[in-house]
Amino acid sequence: MSVRSELLFAAQRKIPNPFLLCAVTCARARQLMVARDGQAAVGEVVDYALREVAAGALEFEPVGPGCSYAAVPWRLHEKTCKS
Repeated sequence: MSVRSELLFAAQRKIPNPFLLCAVTCARARQLMVARDGQAAVGEVVDYALREVAAGALEFEPVGPGCSYAAVPWRLHEKTCKS
């Protein structure tokens, strides 16, 4: 089994819904790509996002009127979203 498959299965234990897992991973990968000005390989960024999900550092939060991101690192949630 490849490393990426292992990361995917570990992340799936945290977010079992494949559609939500895909949305969270894609949103975080997009954030990371923007932060790095596109200088990172897509595979590396996706692996990093999956590691964050598997570690529990990234969770799904419904988007509300004061929040523009569905996937944010938990420690930054209070800074980026108005509750």
